Amino acid sequence: MCDMRQTDKDEYRRLLDEIGEDYCKAGTYCIFKEFLIAAHPSRRLLVQLKATDKFKFERSAKEGKNIGWELAMKLWVSEGHAEHFADAYTDKKRFRDIYRETMRQ
Repeated sequence: MCDMRQTDKDEYRRLLDEIGEDYCKAGTYCIFKEFLIAAHPSRRLLVQLKATDKFKFERSAKEGKNIGWELAMKLWVSEGHAEHFADAYTDKKRFRDIYRETMRQ
């Protein structure tokens, strides 16, 4: 079981609701979210994975085919998105704002 204060858990659940909206309805029970709460990977890791997933989806649509995770990760780094993400990221920003700032640069 994860050793988090209730206020931290509530904030973590809010983050999971935000980045997991494509997978689980916000505010409802979801094994995906419960697993992440128990494992408690860093907020930054989760936000960057979600950003990479969104980037993969957008690039796949542009290419007309699924480019896959391996290529998406290579492009994320080689095109400078990982660096821009590092500049844009703070714990206080919402995912959408971080992603918008990352891709604007």
